[in-house]
Amino acid sequence: FCPPFCSPSFPPGSGKTTQVPQFVLEQAAAAGRACNVVVAQPRRISAMSVAERVASERGERLGDTVGYTIRLESKTSHRTRLLFCTTGILLKRLEDDSE
Repeated sequence: FCPPFCSPSFPPGSGKTTQVPQFVLEQAAAAGRACNVVVAQPRRISAMSVAERVASERGERLGDTVGYTIRLESKTSHRTRLLFCTTGILLKRLEDDSE
């Protein structure tokens, strides 16, 4: 279970940013499938703080499975599967992938 693109529409506070990405990642792992989840955030500080929170919830160091990329700063590794980034970074990645 790893859709190529997903934009859930649920009420505020329902876990769209923190819980749904983890669920998708865990379901893919349970099925033995590789999956990268990218979550766009409107501001740099929200991308950083949500990534820190999710890594903490998972009991991991930031930059391992969970990381973030914002303009001029990235806390990721080759093991990062759940990436929080700004909308601008996401658009750049999509643009680069289309080439």
